[in-house]
Amino acid sequence: MNKKKLLTMVLALVLIGAVGVGATLAYFTDKADVKNVVTMGHVDIDIIEPHFEGGEKGGEVTDIVPGQIIPKDPTIIVDADSQDAYIRAKIELRKLDKDGKETLWTKQQADELLAGIQINDGWFLAKDGYYYYKEVVKANTKIELFHEVVISEKWGNEVAGAKFAINVSAEAIQADSFKPTVENGMITAWKYSDGTA
Repeated sequence: MNKKKLLTMVLALVLIGAVGVGATLAYFTDKADVKNVVTMGHVDIDIIEPHFEGGEKGGEVTDIVPGQIIPKDPTIIVDADSQDAYIRAKIELRKLDKDGKETLWTKQQADELLAGIQINDGWFLAKDGYYYYKEVVKANTKIELFHEVVISEKWGNEVAGAKFAINVSAEAIQADSFKPTVENGMITAWKYSDGTA
């Protein structure tokens, strides 16, 4: 037998063996799939002012005088279908002149207006300007930030005819798998595990 025929026969046997092994391997393999549906939870909040004269969702109160008490009760609601959450709120003061242009508060005016807002128990003002509520808020719960604003008796002609706004915004983050920064028993920041806030 010459070398060429021998080589052809050996290659043929190797090919037949490979096909046989391949067929055997195919016979013993299998495939299966499993499909899972994962539904993420969510946090859902709202903010209302049930006793504010201008309306539950904001509005305008006119003819204010020094020393007047304005019912204003920003209330954060963690909705019934929400996950339990930590909440925080921020107060923003805006002042408009007689022509409707935004102007700056003097430090004294801003301090006097803020002094007329008594924050309810359970809230802590942190260095970042947010008021943090001290504990997890369960779904279907309402938490009030404050309930009135007392206009400074020291204000006079320098604010006559001016308008101002006390805007309150609120944020929430799910309580599960989240650990806020706590100092002296009060929440002082929301920091994620990567260090961002």
